[in-house]
Amino acid sequence: MTDYKIIDDSTLLLGDCLERIKEIRDGSIDVSFTSPPYNRKRNDKYENYNDNIEDYFGFLVSIIDELLRVTKGYVFFNIQKNYYNKEDVFRLFGHYAENITEVFIWEKSNPLPAAGNGITNAYEFVIVFGSGIRSNKTYTKNHLTTSVAKMYKNHKAIMHPDVANFFIKNFTNEGDIILDPFMGSGTTGVACKILNRSFIGIEIDPEYFEFACKRVSDSGKQGDLFHTSSKQTDQKVFVCD
Repeated sequence: MTDYKIIDDSTLLLGDCLERIKEIRDGSIDVSFTSPPYNRKRNDKYENYNDNIEDYFGFLVSIIDELLRVTKGYVFFNIQKNYYNKEDVFRLFGHYAENITEVFIWEKSNPLPAAGNGITNAYEFVIVFGSGIRSNKTYTKNHLTTSVAKMYKNHKAIMHPDVANFFIKNFTNEGDIILDPFMGSGTTGVACKILNRSFIGIEIDPEYFEFACKRVSDSGKQGDLFHTSSKQTDQKVFVCD
């Protein structure tokens, strides 16, 4: 299996994101939009990935620092606190206090209920790193609501497409290069394809990588109808370029 695929203006890389992101030049990405594994430890979301990182905070800091290095615009970082990771998630806000410009709340309209009298975990954070965030339209709220996304048999941590569409449409422009180092099933890539943004995705699991490639390729059947030239064709992004 090849360790990358190019699908029109999308470049999909197979491998560990902390290694593959080193191939990307400083400040060559317009906007990054991603959602890391949440370190649930119960391993009930992924078929082929062990969602149990001992130093989860260090893991998050390592990838965020790399995203800040390669991204010249905003970094959108979607994460949900849970029983296992909440201390690490809350530490992020203090650690990056000078870099965080906004926090969006993504509310689920139909979350899995908590047992008994427990508090149902009904929202996720989208932390925005950068400065002076502005939307492409007026009256954009820092809150959005969707239902829980359709799950796939081998991947039960799927972002709702409306979330990716909301951020790509409101905070990026046509032709921008968008990076997602935790590509998963390729939802960010699909949004980029349909909205005419260039996309770079990284995925560590070969099965998810192939699935994402297919989704991005299939989305191009409608996205190509609105295709225009891309920055990725005339701007050096990778160190080896």
